[in-house]
Amino acid sequence: MHHTAFLSEWGNNALDFSKKGPSGILPTTHFIVTALIIGRADVENVLAVLKAVSKRHFDGGQIDSEKTGNNHIKRKEVLEDLEELPFQVFSVIIDKRQLIGEGLRYKGSFFKFLHGLADRELFRIFPDLEMVADRTGDETFMKGFISYVQQNHIANLFNESSFGFVAANDSPIVQLAHFIAGTLARCYDETEITDQRGEFIQILKRKVLTIRFWPDAFAHNLINQPQPGPSFDPLLSELSVNLANDFLHRKSVDKAPQAIDQVSSLSYLLFHFRHISPTRYITSFELIEHIRARRGKNVSLHYFQTKVIAPLRDAGVLIASSSRGYKLPASQQDLYDFIGHSNTIIEPMLSRVKRFRDQIYMATDGKIDVLAADEYKVIRKVID
Repeated sequence: MHHTAFLSEWGNNALDFSKKGPSGILPTTHFIVTALIIGRADVENVLAVLKAVSKRHFDGGQIDSEKTGNNHIKRKEVLEDLEELPFQVFSVIIDKRQLIGEGLRYKGSFFKFLHGLADRELFRIFPDLEMVADRTGDETFMKGFISYVQQNHIANLFNESSFGFVAANDSPIVQLAHFIAGTLARCYDETEITDQRGEFIQILKRKVLTIRFWPDAFAHNLINQPQPGPSFDPLLSELSVNLANDFLHRKSVDKAPQAIDQVSSLSYLLFHFRHISPTRYITSFELIEHIRARRGKNVSLHYFQTKVIAPLRDAGVLIASSSRGYKLPASQQDLYDFIGHSNTIIEPMLSRVKRFRDQIYMATDGKIDVLAADEYKVIRKVID
Protein backbone atom coordinates (compact mmCIF):
# COMPACT_ATOMS: atom_id res chain seq x y z
CA MET A 1 0.00 0.00 0.00
CA HIS A 2 1.11 3.58 -0.68
CA HIS A 3 0.91 5.83 2.35
CA THR A 4 1.32 9.49 3.12
CA ALA A 5 2.59 10.73 6.48
CA PHE A 6 1.32 14.14 7.59
CA LEU A 7 3.72 15.43 10.25
CA SER A 8 3.60 18.08 12.90
CA GLU A 9 5.59 18.92 16.01
CA TRP A 10 4.73 20.16 19.48
CA GLY A 11 6.97 21.73 22.10
CA ASN A 12 9.98 24.02 22.08
CA ASN A 13 13.72 23.46 21.97
CA ALA A 14 14.46 25.17 25.30
CA LEU A 15 16.57 22.97 27.59
CA ASP A 16 17.00 25.36 30.51
CA PHE A 17 14.00 24.60 32.71
CA SER A 18 14.92 27.16 35.36
CA LYS A 19 13.67 30.19 33.43
CA LYS A 20 10.93 31.28 31.09
CA GLY A 21 11.47 32.04 27.44
CA PRO A 22 11.52 35.55 25.87
CA SER A 23 7.72 35.64 25.65
CA GLY A 24 7.25 34.41 29.21
CA ILE A 25 6.46 30.86 28.13
CA LEU A 26 7.73 28.02 30.26
CA PRO A 27 10.00 25.48 28.52
CA THR A 28 8.06 22.37 27.66
CA THR A 29 9.30 19.25 29.42
CA HIS A 30 8.70 17.15 26.30
CA PHE A 31 9.06 17.48 22.55
CA ILE A 32 6.56 15.54 20.45
CA VAL A 33 6.72 14.59 16.79
CA THR A 34 3.47 13.16 15.44
CA ALA A 35 2.67 11.69 12.04
CA LEU A 36 -0.74 10.65 10.76
CA ILE A 37 -0.32 7.71 8.39
CA ILE A 38 -3.03 7.58 5.72
CA GLY A 39 -3.41 5.42 2.64
CA ARG A 40 -3.32 7.69 -0.38
CA ALA A 41 -6.67 6.33 -1.56
CA ASP A 42 -8.27 7.48 1.73
CA VAL A 43 -7.03 11.07 1.73
CA GLU A 44 -10.09 12.56 0.01
CA ASN A 45 -12.45 10.77 2.40
CA VAL A 46 -10.48 12.07 5.40
CA LEU A 47 -10.54 15.63 4.04
CA ALA A 48 -14.32 15.51 3.61
CA VAL A 49 -14.84 14.47 7.23
CA LEU A 50 -12.35 17.05 8.51
CA LYS A 51 -14.25 19.76 6.68
CA ALA A 52 -17.36 18.77 8.65
CA VAL A 53 -15.35 18.65 11.91
CA SER A 54 -14.01 22.15 11.19
CA LYS A 55 -17.54 23.50 10.67
CA ARG A 56 -18.90 21.80 13.77
CA HIS A 57 -16.15 22.66 16.26
CA PHE A 58 -14.10 25.54 14.79
CA ASP A 59 -16.60 27.67 12.83
CA GLY A 60 -15.06 26.47 9.60
CA GLY A 61 -11.56 27.55 10.63
CA GLN A 62 -8.42 25.59 11.45
CA ILE A 63 -8.58 22.47 13.60
CA ASP A 64 -6.52 24.03 16.36
CA SER A 65 -5.28 22.35 19.53
CA GLU A 66 -4.18 25.66 21.08
CA LYS A 67 -7.60 27.19 20.45
CA THR A 68 -9.24 24.18 22.11
CA GLY A 69 -6.84 24.57 25.04
CA ASN A 70 -8.20 23.22 28.31
CA ASN A 71 -11.73 22.79 27.01
CA HIS A 72 -11.49 19.04 27.59
CA ILE A 73 -15.11 18.34 26.69
CA LYS A 74 -14.62 19.91 23.27
CA ARG A 75 -11.31 18.06 22.78
CA LYS A 76 -13.03 14.74 23.53
CA GLU A 77 -15.86 15.57 21.12
CA VAL A 78 -13.36 16.32 18.34
CA LEU A 79 -11.47 13.07 18.99
CA GLU A 80 -14.71 11.08 19.04
CA ASP A 81 -15.71 12.57 15.67
CA LEU A 82 -12.45 11.21 14.23
CA GLU A 83 -12.80 7.63 15.48
CA GLU A 84 -13.96 6.08 12.22
CA LEU A 85 -11.45 7.85 9.97
CA PRO A 86 -8.83 5.60 8.31
CA PHE A 87 -5.64 7.05 9.79
CA GLN A 88 -3.06 5.76 12.25
CA VAL A 89 -1.01 7.74 14.75
CA PHE A 90 2.76 7.46 14.96
CA SER A 91 4.49 9.55 17.59
CA VAL A 92 7.93 10.03 19.12
CA ILE A 93 7.83 11.60 22.57
CA ILE A 94 11.11 12.91 23.98
CA ASP A 95 11.55 13.80 27.63
CA LYS A 96 13.88 16.78 27.25
CA ARG A 97 14.80 16.65 30.94
CA GLN A 98 16.75 13.48 30.18
CA LEU A 99 18.93 15.24 27.58
CA ILE A 100 21.75 15.95 29.99
CA GLY A 101 24.66 15.82 27.52
CA GLU A 102 26.22 19.26 27.08
CA GLY A 103 26.30 18.77 23.32
CA LEU A 104 22.51 18.75 23.30
CA ARG A 105 22.26 22.08 25.10
CA TYR A 106 22.41 23.78 21.72
CA LYS A 107 19.41 23.97 19.44
CA GLY A 108 21.23 22.61 16.39
CA SER A 109 22.54 19.54 18.21
CA PHE A 110 19.18 19.00 19.88
CA PHE A 111 17.32 18.96 16.57
CA LYS A 112 19.93 16.73 14.90
CA PHE A 113 19.46 14.22 17.70
CA LEU A 114 15.69 14.33 17.22
CA HIS A 115 16.01 14.03 13.44
CA GLY A 116 17.90 10.75 13.74
CA LEU A 117 15.51 9.40 16.36
CA ALA A 118 12.30 10.23 14.44
CA ASP A 119 13.76 9.09 11.12
CA ARG A 120 14.88 5.74 12.52
CA GLU A 121 11.54 4.98 14.15
CA LEU A 122 9.31 6.18 11.32
CA PHE A 123 11.18 4.49 8.47
CA ARG A 124 11.32 1.23 10.39
CA ILE A 125 7.56 1.02 9.91
CA PHE A 126 7.07 2.54 6.46
CA PRO A 127 10.25 2.63 4.34
CA ASP A 128 8.45 4.16 1.34
CA LEU A 129 6.54 7.13 2.62
CA GLU A 130 5.40 10.30 0.96
CA MET A 131 5.69 12.96 3.66
CA VAL A 132 3.92 16.26 4.13
CA ALA A 133 5.06 18.52 6.98
CA ASP A 134 3.87 21.77 8.50
CA ARG A 135 5.74 24.88 7.32
CA THR A 136 5.88 26.62 10.70
CA GLY A 137 9.00 28.76 10.33
CA ASP A 138 12.70 28.71 9.57
CA GLU A 139 14.00 27.45 12.91
CA THR A 140 11.87 24.37 13.43
CA PHE A 141 12.39 20.67 13.80
CA MET A 142 10.60 19.95 10.51
CA LYS A 143 12.80 22.03 8.23
CA GLY A 144 15.92 20.16 9.30
CA PHE A 145 14.06 16.85 9.26
CA ILE A 146 13.26 17.34 5.58
CA SER A 147 16.97 17.67 4.81
CA TYR A 148 17.85 14.73 7.04
CA VAL A 149 15.40 12.42 5.27
CA GLN A 150 16.52 13.55 1.85
CA GLN A 151 20.14 12.83 2.75
CA ASN A 152 19.47 9.44 4.29
CA HIS A 153 16.74 8.11 1.99
CA ILE A 154 17.83 8.78 -1.58
CA ALA A 155 15.00 7.98 -3.96
CA ASN A 156 15.64 4.94 -6.14
CA LEU A 157 13.71 2.14 -7.79
CA PHE A 158 13.02 0.54 -4.42
CA ASN A 159 12.37 3.66 -2.39
CA GLU A 160 10.14 6.38 -3.73
CA SER A 161 9.99 8.52 -0.60
CA SER A 162 9.25 12.18 -1.14
CA PHE A 163 8.97 15.00 1.35
CA GLY A 164 7.45 18.45 1.07
CA PHE A 165 6.19 21.46 3.00
CA VAL A 166 2.66 22.78 3.21
CA ALA A 167 1.20 25.68 5.16
CA ALA A 168 -0.94 24.37 8.01
CA ASN A 169 -3.91 26.49 6.95
CA ASP A 170 -3.80 24.76 3.56
CA SER A 171 -3.85 21.22 4.97
CA PRO A 172 -6.57 20.12 7.40
CA ILE A 173 -4.72 16.82 7.86
CA VAL A 174 -1.54 18.59 9.03
CA GLN A 175 -3.80 20.61 11.35
CA LEU A 176 -5.15 17.31 12.67
CA ALA A 177 -1.61 15.99 13.20
CA HIS A 178 -0.88 19.06 15.31
CA PHE A 179 -4.17 18.60 17.20
CA ILE A 180 -3.19 14.99 18.05
CA ALA A 181 0.31 16.13 19.09
CA GLY A 182 -1.25 18.77 21.33
CA THR A 183 -3.54 16.13 22.81
CA LEU A 184 -0.57 13.86 23.57
CA ALA A 185 1.13 16.85 25.20
CA ARG A 186 -1.77 16.96 27.65
CA CYS A 187 -1.03 13.35 28.45
CA TYR A 188 2.75 13.64 29.00
CA ASP A 189 4.15 17.17 29.22
CA GLU A 190 4.37 18.47 32.78
CA THR A 191 3.39 21.99 31.69
CA GLU A 192 0.19 20.76 30.03
CA ILE A 193 -0.74 17.45 31.68
CA THR A 194 -4.37 17.02 32.68
CA ASP A 195 -6.45 14.57 34.70
CA GLN A 196 -8.39 13.77 31.52
CA ARG A 197 -5.32 12.23 29.86
CA GLY A 198 -6.58 8.68 30.38
CA GLU A 199 -9.83 9.53 28.59
CA PHE A 200 -7.94 11.03 25.64
CA ILE A 201 -5.80 7.91 25.24
CA GLN A 202 -8.84 5.68 25.62
CA ILE A 203 -10.38 7.40 22.58
CA LEU A 204 -7.12 7.40 20.60
CA LYS A 205 -6.10 3.81 21.37
CA ARG A 206 -7.61 2.31 18.20
CA LYS A 207 -5.71 4.84 16.11
CA VAL A 208 -2.28 4.40 17.67
CA LEU A 209 0.16 2.58 15.42
CA THR A 210 3.01 3.19 17.83
CA ILE A 211 4.24 5.66 20.41
CA ARG A 212 8.00 5.65 20.94
CA PHE A 213 9.49 7.21 24.04
CA TRP A 214 12.98 8.49 24.62
CA PRO A 215 14.27 7.36 26.97
CA ASP A 216 12.12 4.24 26.94
CA ALA A 217 11.61 3.62 30.64
CA PHE A 218 9.08 1.29 32.27
CA ALA A 219 7.76 4.22 34.29
CA HIS A 220 6.04 5.72 31.22
CA ASN A 221 2.48 5.00 32.27
CA LEU A 222 -0.71 6.97 31.80
CA ILE A 223 -2.69 4.82 34.17
CA ASN A 224 -2.19 4.88 37.90
CA GLN A 225 0.05 1.91 38.56
CA PRO A 226 -1.93 -0.66 40.58
CA GLN A 227 -0.85 -1.51 44.06
CA PRO A 228 1.20 -4.73 44.30
CA GLY A 229 -1.12 -7.63 44.96
CA PRO A 230 -2.73 -10.70 43.38
CA SER A 231 -3.52 -8.87 40.12
CA PHE A 232 -0.27 -6.90 39.76
CA ASP A 233 3.32 -7.94 40.38
CA PRO A 234 5.71 -5.02 39.62
CA LEU A 235 8.74 -7.25 39.00
CA LEU A 236 6.86 -9.59 36.67
CA SER A 237 5.32 -6.61 34.87
CA GLU A 238 8.70 -5.01 34.30
CA LEU A 239 10.08 -8.32 33.02
CA SER A 240 7.18 -8.59 30.55
CA VAL A 241 7.78 -5.05 29.27
CA ASN A 242 11.56 -5.46 29.01
CA LEU A 243 11.31 -8.72 27.05
CA ALA A 244 8.72 -7.16 24.72
CA ASN A 245 10.93 -4.11 24.14
CA ASP A 246 13.93 -6.32 23.53
CA PHE A 247 12.07 -8.14 20.75
CA LEU A 248 10.85 -4.86 19.23
CA HIS A 249 14.37 -3.41 19.17
CA ARG A 250 15.73 -6.55 17.50
CA LYS A 251 12.96 -7.07 14.97
CA SER A 252 11.74 -3.59 14.07
CA VAL A 253 14.07 -3.44 11.05
CA ASP A 254 12.90 -6.84 9.71
CA LYS A 255 10.78 -6.22 6.57
CA ALA A 256 9.36 -9.75 6.27
CA PRO A 257 5.52 -9.59 6.38
CA GLN A 258 5.30 -11.99 9.32
CA ALA A 259 7.90 -10.03 11.30
CA ILE A 260 6.02 -6.80 10.61
CA ASP A 261 2.80 -8.39 11.89
CA GLN A 262 4.60 -9.67 15.00
CA VAL A 263 6.04 -6.22 15.74
CA SER A 264 2.69 -4.56 15.09
CA SER A 265 0.76 -6.94 17.37
CA LEU A 266 3.33 -6.82 20.16
CA SER A 267 3.45 -3.01 20.01
CA TYR A 268 -0.33 -3.01 20.38
CA LEU A 269 -0.19 -5.35 23.40
CA LEU A 270 2.57 -3.23 24.95
CA PHE A 271 0.67 0.01 24.39
CA HIS A 272 -2.44 -1.37 26.12
CA PHE A 273 -0.40 -2.80 28.98
CA ARG A 274 1.33 0.51 29.69
CA HIS A 275 -1.35 3.06 28.88
CA ILE A 276 -4.78 1.44 29.17
CA SER A 277 -4.64 -1.39 31.71
CA PRO A 278 -2.05 -4.05 32.60
CA THR A 279 -4.89 -6.41 33.55
CA ARG A 280 -6.95 -6.21 30.35
CA TYR A 281 -6.94 -9.05 27.82
CA ILE A 282 -7.04 -8.16 24.10
CA THR A 283 -9.22 -10.38 21.91
CA SER A 284 -7.88 -12.14 18.83
CA PHE A 285 -10.35 -10.18 16.74
CA GLU A 286 -9.02 -6.83 18.00
CA LEU A 287 -5.41 -7.82 17.29
CA ILE A 288 -6.27 -9.22 13.85
CA GLU A 289 -8.15 -6.01 13.06
CA HIS A 290 -5.05 -4.04 14.07
CA ILE A 291 -2.97 -6.07 11.58
CA ARG A 292 -5.59 -5.48 8.89
CA ALA A 293 -5.57 -1.72 9.51
CA ARG A 294 -1.77 -1.71 9.48
CA ARG A 295 -1.30 -3.44 6.12
CA GLY A 296 -4.75 -3.26 4.50
CA LYS A 297 -5.16 -7.02 4.25
CA ASN A 298 -7.16 -9.54 6.24
CA VAL A 299 -5.40 -12.44 7.96
CA SER A 300 -6.92 -15.64 9.31
CA LEU A 301 -7.09 -16.71 12.94
CA HIS A 302 -4.83 -19.67 12.10
CA TYR A 303 -2.23 -17.32 10.59
CA PHE A 304 -2.41 -15.06 13.63
CA GLN A 305 -1.94 -17.93 16.08
CA THR A 306 0.83 -19.78 14.19
CA LYS A 307 2.73 -16.95 12.46
CA VAL A 308 2.36 -14.13 14.97
CA ILE A 309 1.74 -15.32 18.53
CA ALA A 310 3.68 -18.61 18.36
CA PRO A 311 6.92 -17.04 16.98
CA LEU A 312 6.71 -14.28 19.60
CA ARG A 313 6.60 -16.89 22.34
CA ASP A 314 9.35 -18.90 20.65
CA ALA A 315 11.50 -15.74 20.75
CA GLY A 316 11.08 -15.46 24.52
CA VAL A 317 8.32 -12.87 24.70
CA LEU A 318 5.94 -13.52 27.59
CA ILE A 319 2.37 -13.60 26.29
CA ALA A 320 -0.42 -14.87 28.50
CA SER A 321 -3.64 -16.15 26.97
CA SER A 322 -7.05 -17.27 28.10
CA SER A 323 -10.56 -17.48 26.69
CA ARG A 324 -10.59 -13.66 26.97
CA GLY A 325 -7.66 -13.13 24.59
CA TYR A 326 -3.99 -12.19 24.95
CA LYS A 327 -1.90 -9.89 27.12
CA LEU A 328 1.53 -9.36 28.62
CA PRO A 329 1.50 -11.03 32.05
CA ALA A 330 1.32 -8.73 35.06
CA SER A 331 0.61 -11.29 37.78
CA GLN A 332 0.97 -14.94 38.72
CA GLN A 333 -2.68 -15.41 37.79
CA ASP A 334 -1.86 -14.36 34.22
CA LEU A 335 0.81 -17.07 34.14
CA TYR A 336 -1.64 -19.67 35.43
CA ASP A 337 -4.22 -18.49 32.88
CA PHE A 338 -1.75 -19.35 30.13
CA ILE A 339 -0.85 -22.75 31.60
CA GLY A 340 -4.50 -23.56 32.26
CA HIS A 341 -5.54 -22.51 28.77
CA SER A 342 -2.72 -24.56 27.25
CA ASN A 343 -3.68 -27.55 29.37
CA THR A 344 -7.21 -27.56 27.96
CA ILE A 345 -5.62 -28.05 24.52
CA ILE A 346 -2.62 -30.25 25.31
CA GLU A 347 -4.21 -32.82 27.63
CA PRO A 348 -7.12 -33.83 25.35
CA MET A 349 -4.77 -33.94 22.35
CA LEU A 350 -2.33 -36.24 24.17
CA SER A 351 -5.24 -38.43 25.20
CA ARG A 352 -6.32 -38.76 21.56
CA VAL A 353 -2.76 -39.57 20.44
CA LYS A 354 -2.49 -42.25 23.13
CA ARG A 355 -5.79 -43.82 22.11
CA PHE A 356 -4.75 -43.74 18.44
CA ARG A 357 -1.38 -45.33 19.24
CA ASP A 358 -2.87 -48.04 21.46
CA GLN A 359 -5.47 -49.05 18.88
CA ILE A 360 -2.87 -49.42 16.11
CA TYR A 361 -0.45 -51.22 18.43
CA MET A 362 -3.02 -53.77 19.54
CA ALA A 363 -4.50 -54.29 16.05
CA THR A 364 -1.02 -55.09 14.65
CA ASP A 365 0.08 -57.28 17.57
CA GLY A 366 2.71 -54.75 18.52
CA LYS A 367 4.29 -54.55 15.07
CA ILE A 368 3.48 -50.84 14.56
CA ASP A 369 4.19 -48.20 17.16
CA VAL A 370 3.39 -44.84 15.58
CA LEU A 371 5.48 -43.06 18.24
CA ALA A 372 8.61 -45.19 17.74
CA ALA A 373 10.48 -42.64 15.61
CA ASP A 374 13.01 -40.38 17.36
CA GLU A 375 11.14 -37.25 16.28
CA TYR A 376 8.25 -38.33 18.55
CA LYS A 377 10.36 -39.21 21.58
CA VAL A 378 9.05 -36.28 23.67
CA ILE A 379 5.41 -37.27 23.06
CA ARG A 380 6.30 -40.93 23.65
CA LYS A 381 7.96 -40.09 26.96
CA VAL A 382 5.01 -38.05 28.17
CA ILE A 383 2.47 -40.71 27.23
CA ASP A 384 4.54 -43.58 28.62
